[in-house]
Amino acid sequence: MAGPKRGGCGIAGLAEAVAALGLEGEVSLSGRWLKLQGARFPVYVVESAWGAGYYTWCDGPGQRAVEFYPEPLEAIRTGLRRAT
Repeated sequence: MAGPKRGGCGIAGLAEAVAALGLEGEVSLSGRWLKLQGARFPVYVVESAWGAGYYTWCDGPGQRAVEFYPEPLEAIRTGLRRAT
């Protein structure tokens, strides 16, 4: 049986979100964090405590601010835009 949907977008978590976008990334065994390679530097997306949303940050100069997003798709897309 499938688990509950989180974030109100019909996507159950980070692994499903990255697959829905047709991207490849490193997903943790727990499924709570994701690392993608952006055009200039890596992008990290982490599920917040209690599944209340997602934090994203980029490992590049001037892009290290942590930002919150309610949905995993939005977090991934925005993180990758920041890394270009």
